[in-house]
Amino acid sequence: MNYPSISLITACYNHKNYIAETIESIISQKYPNLQYVVIDDGSTDGSWEVIQKYQKYLHHCEQLEGYRKSPTIALNIGMSKVNADIMGWLNSDDILLPKSLFVISEVFAQNKNVEWFTGMASTINHKSQIVNSKMRPKNIYDYLIGDWKIIQQESTFFKRNLWQKAGKKFIEDKWAFDTELWTRFFSQAEHYHVSTPIGAFRKGKQSKSISDPRSFLEPNENHLRKMKEKTGIKLKLEALVYKICKKIFWPILFFVPNSIFKKIPLFKKYTYKVINYNFEKNQWLVKKINPFSVR
Repeated sequence: MNYPSISLITACYNHKNYIAETIESIISQKYPNLQYVVIDDGSTDGSWEVIQKYQKYLHHCEQLEGYRKSPTIALNIGMSKVNADIMGWLNSDDILLPKSLFVISEVFAQNKNVEWFTGMASTINHKSQIVNSKMRPKNIYDYLIGDWKIIQQESTFFKRNLWQKAGKKFIEDKWAFDTELWTRFFSQAEHYHVSTPIGAFRKGKQSKSISDPRSFLEPNENHLRKMKEKTGIKLKLEALVYKICKKIFWPILFFVPNSIFKKIPLFKKYTYKVINYNFEKNQWLVKKINPFSVR
């Protein structure tokens, strides 16, 4: 196939013990049309020296002076250095899984209407062992009723066109800036899910979301509140019905087959769009799933 270009950004702050594995998880795939940018965000632990060892494999790398409260400035600088068809970012203690870049390119190439998707939410431990992997589908209605946990950033990729329509920058907020970006994406395009692991989050004290989870909760709630304030009355009413169905009627709706559920005028709006690999056709195909059957 004619491989579409993919750009990835990593902002690194004091992750000397992990940044090499992060970089190698990407460049070892030998994807033929990759733009990988690594920005050292003022590290003081020797991370920059590690990054420089990989400079010849990178599209761009640089070191920023001083300290910033969040990685968004570094990420925005990195995003300004690329022009690929497909985009994403990876934290400097997380990894991409083998051959995942090829899966990402095939999914987008075979499903032209898909503008962003998330793979299975996968977790690794301090020994880099995959200890959990689960599909956690979310749609715009989940976000409008406050059910945001979790669109895993490490496994989410999007088209450049969507990034541009959504403002083509991260807000310079301290944390939960990924959730804020997803709220903008939801206003522009449907969210899809791919039923395979793509990236993995390293759970441990080195991760800000683990060491200080409270710092993420309030920003997340604020972003969702602002999203709801901007939402029209029709969508709000549909979200209210969705919330009632999830809380009260899900035991009944759970048993409605996908083939029937997606034909019901109101309910078909609520379906999760899941992309599965079909072995007979050697192709990634979209299937609409009853959201009330996913627990």
